[in-house]
Amino acid sequence: MEFPAYFVTITAATVVLLAGYIALLHMGSRFFSKPEMAAYANVELQHLFISLMIFVSAFAIYASSDQLASAIGLKPGEESLNQVSINFLQKTISQGIMPAYVNLVSLDMQLSFWSALQGRHGPSVWNYTFKQVTGLEPIISVVRILSFTLTAFLGTLTAQVLIFYLIEALMPIALACGVLVRFYPPARDAGTYLIVFAIAFQSFFPLLFVLNVHILDEIWQAHGWGETYSPYVSIPKDLRVQAFSDIVPDELENKLQSVSFDPGTVATVFSYLPFMSFLRFAALIPFFEGIASLSLPALFLPAITMSLTISFINAMTKFFTGKG
Repeated sequence: MEFPAYFVTITAATVVLLAGYIALLHMGSRFFSKPEMAAYANVELQHLFISLMIFVSAFAIYASSDQLASAIGLKPGEESLNQVSINFLQKTISQGIMPAYVNLVSLDMQLSFWSALQGRHGPSVWNYTFKQVTGLEPIISVVRILSFTLTAFLGTLTAQVLIFYLIEALMPIALACGVLVRFYPPARDAGTYLIVFAIAFQSFFPLLFVLNVHILDEIWQAHGWGETYSPYVSIPKDLRVQAFSDIVPDELENKLQSVSFDPGTVATVFSYLPFMSFLRFAALIPFFEGIASLSLPALFLPAITMSLTISFINAMTKFFTGKG
């Protein structure tokens, strides 16, 4: 954690001024024979040492969380927990959200084109106009709902990336401000809250996030889907065959076991062959599976991490202030 140099200077100057103020209180209590002044000076001296201990503990907690993540294999090399989290979110956006969104928009445009084609037999006054490919409107509606869902996922993932950049830039300043504010008696509780807030989001929040990412990797390995979490993959073969088993002949079902139905391929085939009725809703199964996979880092993972972080802030604030 990079601590701003000017805050080091301000913190040192504040400690010196408060130490001088406490020393003057002690001397005044002896000179004026005021024991209450000595008691007040002792209380302020105690809070000064507590503030310094919290200040040092904040760096110790940050270093411990970083070392813990390295020891259990949560982060590679010298990267910080924030950077590991940012890399995971950017990977999810680039390899998950954007390819899926491009495929769905392409599918929407081409299916809308097929749905707009009309024809008739003979002169228009003797016959009626009919659609060349019928039954595409429900499919187009579902495709647009999926596209809107991915847009919402992109917003949540982008917000998470922004949060981690703000944590990396502002939390050292928030910690420094909290330490400085806690030195002054009227704002002691506010300083404690700032310190706990900085510790939680600088150390606890990234550690929990990276730990959840590691859990996702373990889930993927347990199901045999790969070594690490993949944000946009085709559905497993057993689920794929089960989905198609009721609508295709047995010989075609056997061929499905050796064919990779990734969402991009399905979108391309379905776009140019929309009249294949057995592929209508079944063709969207890979997209449903992809969105279900993307909902983990876009919705559930940040919700769990943020809930635990807020609980940590509330508990530690009560512990340091002795209130609640």
